[in-house]
Amino acid sequence: MTANTAFSSGATFTAGQANNFGRGLMATPATSVVTPTTFTGETQMLAYTFSQVNGRSYILQYFEPSLTGTAAGTVTARITTGVAGTPYNSSTSPLAILISNTALVTVVYTSGTSSSLTIYATLTASTGTGTATRSATRFPQLYAIDIGTGY
Repeated sequence: MTANTAFSSGATFTAGQANNFGRGLMATPATSVVTPTTFTGETQMLAYTFSQVNGRSYILQYFEPSLTGTAAGTVTARITTGVAGTPYNSSTSPLAILISNTALVTVVYTSGTSSSLTIYATLTASTGTGTATRSATRFPQLYAIDIGTGY
């Protein structure tokens, strides 16, 4: 970490040092309890908009709790700039017919500008049709966490 957040006895704590620390969750997480949601080709599952600040780093994370398919294959989960947009990161998980699986994508993103940013969570089934089953206790989440500067 290049930012000055080192402290010693008797030193003055500055606003600049305080601003280097993370600010936490940027907005209420995007969630959905719609059940079930099916997908074949790349399908937008959630969208999340927050105010990014130039030079700050964010953990972007998407979690889908329950996935099954009509054919055995894989599911690709992505955090992107839009459906079929530039991916920030992706992950691939097994997609089974009778066994539920999860999908998780995480990436550390450093902003190059101060502006509003919308990120999208998408799913793609390699074969057949995938189903994301959701409920009030099994819901997907997409969010950004500010982790500070200098990472």
